[in-house]
Amino acid sequence: MNEPADMELIEGRQRAEDLRRLAAGEVTPDQLQRENAIVQSAADILHVDFSPKGTREQWARIIENLQQNSENI
Repeated sequence: MNEPADMELIEGRQRAEDLRRLAAGEVTPDQLQRENAIVQSAADILHVDFSPKGTREQWARIIENLQQNSENI
């Protein structure tokens, strides 16, 4: 019967390989972090600006339209 895998040994070997690749300049710290991320994403995280946009008049018109629409439902 096969012996169970020693996960700590495997992780130690992977970590040593990561350090070797960093020292050799094969990867940057950012690249390595993306490779080792639990959830990998093709998109970078974007910082979204949630500050209000538009003029007071535009917002007043939007609010008025929303109120009219809710009255018509």
